[in-house]
Amino acid sequence: MTQQNSQIIIASDLEGTLTTGETWRGIRAYLEAHGHKRDFQWFFFTQLPSFFLSKMGLLPKREFQNLWTARVMQLFAGLTETEFTGIAEWIAKHQVLPNMRQNVINELIQAKAADARVIIVSGTYEPVLKAVAAHYGFEVVGTPLEIINDKLTGKIIGAINVGNTKRQRLETYLAGNTLSKAYGDTMPDIPMLELAQEAIVASGDTELEEIAKQRGWRVID
Repeated sequence: MTQQNSQIIIASDLEGTLTTGETWRGIRAYLEAHGHKRDFQWFFFTQLPSFFLSKMGLLPKREFQNLWTARVMQLFAGLTETEFTGIAEWIAKHQVLPNMRQNVINELIQAKAADARVIIVSGTYEPVLKAVAAHYGFEVVGTPLEIINDKLTGKIIGAINVGNTKRQRLETYLAGNTLSKAYGDTMPDIPMLELAQEAIVASGDTELEEIAKQRGWRVID
């Protein structure tokens, strides 16, 4: 990959890496706080077959999580883009931002202050990512939502932005520029971490931490 300019570019995963908050918990909290608790309960029960398959090891955990992420958007079908943006900001404010891992986010804030480009790259829906990134002036590459005639269809566009998909979308976004650093916290982040000149692992996944030690990657406790 050819470096088109000398600016440092940093990419970071969101959930688990920058925050211990989880978007799905934010969605549940939002629905419960706004009189739609039964809607979430209905959705939860429809997912029980996949949940039990996952628990029995017949469905990989990551695949179950991806299915959940894609399917839960059905609850917001018909909302305008502006309406869902408001929901995304609520989720960011009440679930994601209060649970930031300060030692990790502080590194990115300092890098941004030194004129680095910082990109949050995550499987999280792009409106939620944008709501989080707006607090720091970061860029985002997330899971895009399908919007037709200014209304959510309840579907995502393409695959959930994790694993190899995350790396491919980030490479497209970088448009030939070199990725200086990447932060991640789970095994699916490895393709993105390998793309960077320097990989940093936020602790929490013992398997990834072992790989980090073998490859000489820095681990943040």
